Amino acid sequence: MNHQRIANWAPIGAAVLVGWIGIEAQKPPRALGLDAPATAFSAGRAQKHLARIAQAPHPMGSAEAEKVRAYLVTQLKELGLEPSIQTPYSSENPARNVLARIRGTGPPGRKALLLSAHYDSVAAGPGAGDNASGVAVILEAVRALLAGPPPVRDVIVLFDDGEEIDFGGSIAFTREHAWNNDVGVVLNFDARGNSGPSVMFETSDDNGWLITQYAQAVSHPLATSLSMDVYKAMPNDTDLTVYKQANLAGLNFAFGAGVAAYHSPHDIPAAMDPDTLQHQGQNALQCLRWFTALDLEKPHAPGVTYFSLFSRFVVAYPMTFVLPLALATAALYGLVAAWLVVRGSTLREILAGAGLLFLAQLAALAILTSAYMIMQGINITRSSFNQEPFHFSHHDLLILSVASTLAGLATISIYRRLGGMSDWTALCAGAWLWWVVLGCILAAIAPGSSYFFVWPSVFGLCGLAASRKLGETSLRARGAAFLGSLPALILVLPLLRTMFDSLGLGMAAPIVGLAVLFTAAILPLVSKGRVSQIAGLPASTLTAAP
Repeated sequence: MNHQRIANWAPIGAAVLVGWIGIEAQKPPRALGLDAPATAFSAGRAQKHLARIAQAPHPMGSAEAEKVRAYLVTQLKELGLEPSIQTPYSSENPARNVLARIRGTGPPGRKALLLSAHYDSVAAGPGAGDNASGVAVILEAVRALLAGPPPVRDVIVLFDDGEEIDFGGSIAFTREHAWNNDVGVVLNFDARGNSGPSVMFETSDDNGWLITQYAQAVSHPLATSLSMDVYKAMPNDTDLTVYKQANLAGLNFAFGAGVAAYHSPHDIPAAMDPDTLQHQGQNALQCLRWFTALDLEKPHAPGVTYFSLFSRFVVAYPMTFVLPLALATAALYGLVAAWLVVRGSTLREILAGAGLLFLAQLAALAILTSAYMIMQGINITRSSFNQEPFHFSHHDLLILSVASTLAGLATISIYRRLGGMSDWTALCAGAWLWWVVLGCILAAIAPGSSYFFVWPSVFGLCGLAASRKLGETSLRARGAAFLGSLPALILVLPLLRTMFDSLGLGMAAPIVGLAVLFTAAILPLVSKGRVSQIAGLPASTLTAAP
């Protein structure tokens, strides 16, 4: 293989490897069985609770809910605790909370840690994931905690009722129970599916101290402040919403793959991924041990933007840095664009690159529209033969993967064909304009999400300029392009994979739109000729890259 082929393919191979590592790193740890050490969290032991709790639908006020409540009381007693039932003052609130308290070894009167999970399900399904998993996780985590040294701080266990209807249980606790005044930090556990990694997807406001502690507490962190902005835009709430309204500091954990089972008859114990249960429980136990060793009197600190890397590290910096960073990125873009013009590119070519990305988004929309029409046609045909409709939501991963791949290839084809004989680096710079603009907009309206566009832009622009300086087609130039693509590969690609699982077909448009942006971000990795080969187009019609 000659040097030019190495220069062409080495960065592509390295990019594929980094992307694969980023996606693989998000997978939950392997489940531990019944033979796990007593002080470890065991998904095998937690599954026993899960199977008992999610035998049947158990919405608030039902006979099945009473059976679950009795089971929880029995299990807490077997752990050596003294459970109690909280009945709200108002007869209009039928919620019945189950509570218990573990006394810490520290001085009395100090703030306690609250473990919370709702035990009611929707009427449509038995609620194995949502939220028998959260209850089972807490039971097993408390058992493992008590098998080791006692905690310094008190631990309050709350299995609340009525979350699926009107948050009656958590409201009753925060407004009426005396222990509410003792809470320093809340750890809430919920779910929106039955598989995938455990994500710390929401925090209370002024989360600087919480994020610092979370980053040190867990061995497999998966969190991003972007998820908070996305969550705010969705019509969903959890008990943490109520706790935040009561000015309690807290972290919210959930998993979201297998969303087709959410609130459906398919949310059964047999469908629950034990690895997911292990990750959720491991996070619970590690946070439980960590936070109960801390002073929980002042858990509020200025908010931060944060994101995890390879599910091993958490990067965080003050929210006050967000807007200056976005504006500095815009200034960097202006400098790189001006430098490219000095080096022979034209402003028209740069703007053409931005326009091509807009066309690529339209092409992606056309692909999704076609897919929707095909799916509709299949079900119309099945209906004409009196057949059951095909549930495409159960195959959302495959459909979104195919749609995103087609959108990516369409993006490459558009840049190749419509870019004509334009300067390839200038076209790529035009694509980055979208990233920079989005980073600035989000810095103003959703600061927790701005990093997602700012850091890929900073590295991508520097990599683009370095590649041009080094000759574009040389191995060193391709290496510079690869280094510039790293934030996109590390931040965007794993999150895109997570969105496939957790958002499903209902959010296909933004998911595929993000796939187009990602494709544009990695275009500098390849020469114009290499792009044509990847897209399956004849390279002979292309001019050499300048």
